[in-house]
Amino acid sequence: MPSATVPDFVPSRNGFAFPNWFPPGTPVLEVPTPLGRIPIGDANGGVCGGMVFAAMDLHRFDIVPPPEATPPVFRYLCHRLIDSFNLPFGVLKYYDWMRRPGSSRSFGGVKVQEGLSYLTIENEWPRIRASLDAGQTVALGLVKAHSFNPKEMGKNHQVLAYAYETFEASGDITIHIYDPNYPLEDTATLIVNIQNPDAERPVIHSREGPSVRGFFYTEYRSPADAPTFA
Repeated sequence: MPSATVPDFVPSRNGFAFPNWFPPGTPVLEVPTPLGRIPIGDANGGVCGGMVFAAMDLHRFDIVPPPEATPPVFRYLCHRLIDSFNLPFGVLKYYDWMRRPGSSRSFGGVKVQEGLSYLTIENEWPRIRASLDAGQTVALGLVKAHSFNPKEMGKNHQVLAYAYETFEASGDITIHIYDPNYPLEDTATLIVNIQNPDAERPVIHSREGPSVRGFFYTEYRSPADAPTFA
């Protein structure tokens, strides 16, 4: 049973103790103008990518996450949320994956479109596994929506992978995650079967069931300096 665990990472210690929820109408950004500050976005939809990137930042600098979402902490999370989108290509990837079917499509015995499960298993999982084998946490983009409507992109999610196990006999892999929606949860996992990747392989979230259609490696860049929350 090949496996790997990132040293010294435990969600209840290295994740944030508060949930990924903020009051309706809380702006993600406020842009200063001569007429005052203009709010942009609504953090009530969640800042999961910012919480994941911030948790990675703090782990790399061996800093314990602050216990509360004070205004400086919240500003940092929103800043890292924007970074987690990897504009413009990260957003385009979410949209591309949202539109795809779960299984690959073939015509006349020739594959004409790779499905979400194929992309997850063949393209993304090897990258994720290599990083975890190297002792590095990995930000994952979870594709939950299946739609051509860009407004549905808010249904997708981001989590942080820090360990895995593979079960070669069954073909299952278990990825241990910090999910900002479930603070202090050390047992959250994603499970997917990697056999026959051209078939649709739903991803089982330990708290939500088969709610994830596929997942991908999110590009992360560590800040040059340790985060501060002054």
